[in-house]
Amino acid sequence: MEELQRQIAKDLKEKVFGSLEEANKFIQEKYDGKEIKFDKSKSSSKEKAMDLIYEAWESDDIDEMITFAEKAIKLDENCADAYNLLAEVKAKTPLESLELFAKGIEAGKKSLGDEFENYKGHFWGFHETRPFMRAMAGYSNILWHIRERSKSIEVIKEMLQLNPNDNQGMRHILITRLLILNRLLEAGKLYKDYEDDFSAQWHYSKAYLYFCKRSKQLYADKALKEAMEYNPYVPLYLFGLTEMPEEMPEYIGVGDENEAISYADDAMELWANNKKAVKWFVDMHKKMKDELDQLIEKREKDREERFGNTSDKE
Repeated sequence: MEELQRQIAKDLKEKVFGSLEEANKFIQEKYDGKEIKFDKSKSSSKEKAMDLIYEAWESDDIDEMITFAEKAIKLDENCADAYNLLAEVKAKTPLESLELFAKGIEAGKKSLGDEFENYKGHFWGFHETRPFMRAMAGYSNILWHIRERSKSIEVIKEMLQLNPNDNQGMRHILITRLLILNRLLEAGKLYKDYEDDFSAQWHYSKAYLYFCKRSKQLYADKALKEAMEYNPYVPLYLFGLTEMPEEMPEYIGVGDENEAISYADDAMELWANNKKAVKWFVDMHKKMKDELDQLIEKREKDREERFGNTSDKE
C-alpha cells in the first residue's frame, strides 16, 4: 500500500493539473481496478533503497530482512526505515535498539531536509515523512520500557505536534502512559483535544479519569458502563479471564477483540497499580456480567454471519 502511495505521489509531482478533480481523474484512470506495475527503471538511489525495505517487510526470514536493510543503507545512508528495521530485528538489547531508532530519526530528518519545516502539522500525510515518524514511535517505545518515561512522553508529544491528525494512534499510547504516571491534568487535556475519539482507550481512560476525581463517582460509573458496552472484551483480557495472545494483532477493529487486546497490553500496568480502581472495575463488571456476556455472544454471532467461522485474531 505504501509503495503504491509513493508511486502516486511521484506521478502527481511529474504532472501539472488544473484542478483537484483533474488530478483525481488521472489517478482513477491509471490505477482503479488495474494490475499495478511499478516502473523502477528510473528510480533514484533513495527510491531503490525504499524498494529494498518494501521487500524486507514482505519477508518472513530475519536474516534476509537484515540483508535488505543493510543494502538499503549502502544505497541511501539516510534511509530511516532501514535503521528502524534493524532496531526491530537485529538489535540484541534495548539500548542497541534505541541507538538504531535514534539513527533512524537523524536519517529521517536529513532525508527531509528543508521540507521538514514545511511538513509540520501534516506529517504522515506526506509518505516521505513516515519513516521518520516510525523511528520516533519506536524510539519512544524503547524509552518507555527502559524507564526513561518522561522522555518517552515528550517524544510522543512532539509527534502529535508534527501530526495532530495522529494517523499512527500515538494519542492512545500517550493517554495511558500519562495516567500511569498520574499526570491526570495532562491526560484530561489530551482527552479533550481528541474528544471525538471513540476508541477503547478513550472510553476506559475517561472512566479512569473520573474515578480519580472523588466528586465524580457517578460520572465514573456511567463512563465505565459505557466503556464496557462499547468493548466488552477488555475486562476479559485485562484481568486474565482470557489469555493474552503471544503476538499482538496486526489489525484492530472498532470495539472488537483485537482492540481489547491492544488496550489491555498498554493499560495492564495502569490498573495493576491502583487497587481501588481495580476493585471498582471488577465490581462493576460482576454487576454487568450477564449483559456483557449476551453482548459478546451477539457480536460473535454477527461476526460469523459476516465473515464465516474465522477468528479476528488470526
